[in-house]
Amino acid sequence: MPEVIRRIRPTPVDDYLDNPHRGCCTFQRFNGDELFAGTRWSEEGPTEFPQRKYERPAPEYLPTTVAYCRWFWRLMEPQRGRYDFSMIDRSLQVCDERGQTLAVRLMAHGSAHQPQVPDWYAQSCPMTENRQKRVPFMGPVYDAPEYFEHWGRFVREFAARYDEHPLLETIDVTYIGPWGEGAGECSPPQCRRFAELWAEAFVHTPRLGMIGGEQMKAAIATGAGWRCDCFGDQRFFGSPTVPHYLSWNHMFDAYPSSLVQCGARDAWRTGPVHFETCGVPMNWYRLNGDIDFVIQQGLKYHGTYFMPKSTALPPAWMDKLDAYCRQLGYRFVLRQATVSTRVPLGGRLHFEAWIENVGVAPIYRRYDFAVRLRQGNREAVIAFTDEDVRTWLPGDAYLQRDIPLPEGFDRGWVEVAAALVHPKTEQPSIDFAVRERFPDRWVDLGGFEIVAA
Repeated sequence: MPEVIRRIRPTPVDDYLDNPHRGCCTFQRFNGDELFAGTRWSEEGPTEFPQRKYERPAPEYLPTTVAYCRWFWRLMEPQRGRYDFSMIDRSLQVCDERGQTLAVRLMAHGSAHQPQVPDWYAQSCPMTENRQKRVPFMGPVYDAPEYFEHWGRFVREFAARYDEHPLLETIDVTYIGPWGEGAGECSPPQCRRFAELWAEAFVHTPRLGMIGGEQMKAAIATGAGWRCDCFGDQRFFGSPTVPHYLSWNHMFDAYPSSLVQCGARDAWRTGPVHFETCGVPMNWYRLNGDIDFVIQQGLKYHGTYFMPKSTALPPAWMDKLDAYCRQLGYRFVLRQATVSTRVPLGGRLHFEAWIENVGVAPIYRRYDFAVRLRQGNREAVIAFTDEDVRTWLPGDAYLQRDIPLPEGFDRGWVEVAAALVHPKTEQPSIDFAVRERFPDRWVDLGGFEIVAA
């Protein structure tokens, strides 16, 4: 008996895909900007926005669809209750122009010799000496009600303006220590209050808890993902009596224990993981670091973002880092589709699809799998709105639908294509990792014949 279905098996590709919400990130820079010189960078987010110098990516860097920037509180609330978010607005505009989304950290203060809390706060609210960095400095009392009130109000104000912005990629949950990275004392109840504040304020934006301690525990408990700020270090520390290769470092002595102790091993299933490099990769290379180990750990942790601080990457490692970033986050291969060969007029098209996520994490934003039908100048897009692609963990997803023929379609040939579309615009937004995709991101699935009923 003749087969009444047609199987389509697209050809998988290993190409770089210009997909959003994953991969390498720029830092305090945007696509086309110059990299930082040498192995240094700035903790102060951009306030000036020069014209792009390069077509992306910049030389000695990797392609990127995410910009990561962070700014200090005193810049954005120089007077109590008077906000200046102009640099955020401009950053979002530049991201839109250059094909990126914007991941953000708001920082209450830096370390000594860096921007501190706003003057109005330091002059009227509890302050104490913070001695957890090499140079002591006066910082806020993190458990003080005034700190929760004022820093919390500022965070809420930011969220009220930007939480629903389509280009806001992630927000860091930060309130302890210089840069918000945890070097300070804060009680578990206050950590829970701050974590809940972020969760209530940022309903639409994925949140990232800072790795380690009560700050991470509290964020993970609210459904946040996580990020670390010294990813890749192995030999940066030591002493006259301890060789570098046996010295304390984050990759061996901090991150594995923090994930276990903070209950964060499975947080990647619902929240993204972001790796900021310790120093910059050029330093790792010069210290003869084990890049293969670093990459293996990043994939094991199901990372989505890699942020090497917009500095030149070692040419000898470029291929490995490129391959690593292609594996981060999601990567969807449309392995097979099955469609009816003939459908009676007024009937239903039987459709099945096997999709494999060959990345190491899901996508954390909603998109809809959709089928496009075309016949002459008629077109219909049928979105599978009941299918949550955010649940497509590494491995297999399988779709099966009987699709009613849209009104206006008549006897004859109908072209079929599939894509992941934006839920509001129904425009294709994600490339499948297959050769048969059209320039507009739809994947060619052949077609079927409408016959007389």
